[in-house]
Amino acid sequence: MPGADSEIIRLIGQPMTCLLKNKEDGCFELRSPAVGLYDLPPAPGTYIKPGSMVGYLTQMRKYYHLLVPEGCHGIVTQLCVSTRKQRVQFGEPLVVVSPRAEVGVLSEIRTQQQERMALEIPEGTSPIFSPTDGIFYRRPNPQSPPYVEVGSIVTQGSVLALVEVMKCFNPIVYPGEPQLPKKARISRILASDGSEVKHGQVLFWVEPA
Repeated sequence: MPGADSEIIRLIGQPMTCLLKNKEDGCFELRSPAVGLYDLPPAPGTYIKPGSMVGYLTQMRKYYHLLVPEGCHGIVTQLCVSTRKQRVQFGEPLVVVSPRAEVGVLSEIRTQQQERMALEIPEGTSPIFSPTDGIFYRRPNPQSPPYVEVGSIVTQGSVLALVEVMKCFNPIVYPGEPQLPKKARISRILASDGSEVKHGQVLFWVEPA
C-alpha cells in the first residue's frame, strides 16, 4: 500500500482536451495538448465520444484528465504510445479512433444495460470504470479511512480509490462535467478492498447529488 507521500495523488488539475486531427482514411487522431507523462490510455476496442476520458497527463507531479474533443467518436483502434508513463510532446499522437464501428457502439450500450439490470441499479445513476487491470484499494494505507463510502459526496478531482499496477498506484478520480454530474453521491461500491479488477470493470455507481 502507498505511504503518506501518496498525498500527491490529490494534486488534480483541470481537465485538458486533446487536440484532434482528421486522417485521410476517415479516422481521428487524438494528440497531446501539452508536454508531460502520458498514462492509462483506453484499451483498443473501447468506444469513446466527446467528453470521454482517454488517460492522464502528469506535469510536475500533478494529474490532468485528457478528454475527447467535440467532433470525435468511435472505437479506439490504435495506441501511439508504447510504454506506461511515456513522455510526450505537445501535439504528439496518442490514440487513433475509427468512427466506422457502430457494432462496437451498440455492444457497449447493450453491455451497460445488462450490467444495470443485473445489479438492479435505479435509473439516473452512472458507472465509474476501472481504467486498467490491477489491485483495487479503497484507502491510501491500512491506517487511513477509505477515500469514499456509500453516501459520500464527490466533485471533480475527488479521489475515489487506487488501482495498483506493477507497484504503481493509479488514482481513480471522479471526472465531473461534462462526462458526469458536477456533484455526485456514491450510491454503490462494487469492488472489495484489495481485490483484483479488470480494465473496464464497474467500480462505483454514482448519482447526482
